[in-house]
Amino acid sequence: MSNEVEPTQIKLMYTDSLKDAVKALESAAELGLGIEINSEYHPTPGDRDSQSLWWKIALFDEVPETDPDAEDGSV
Repeated sequence: MSNEVEPTQIKLMYTDSLKDAVKALESAAELGLGIEINSEYHPTPGDRDSQSLWWKIALFDEVPETDPDAEDGSV
């Protein structure tokens, strides 16, 4: 049995604004949440030959200090 604890994703959002992505990063740091930000290209509506850059932002809950399922209480 592995003692690794994976954080739970609590929110997934997309934005095409770098300012919003930075704001999400700052807010996650302030709240003590985990965050993962990736850039993705998506087709531009109405223009089949064009793509727009979007930011995929996933927020995660806190990682527990210990694994509740571990026999020795370690992470």
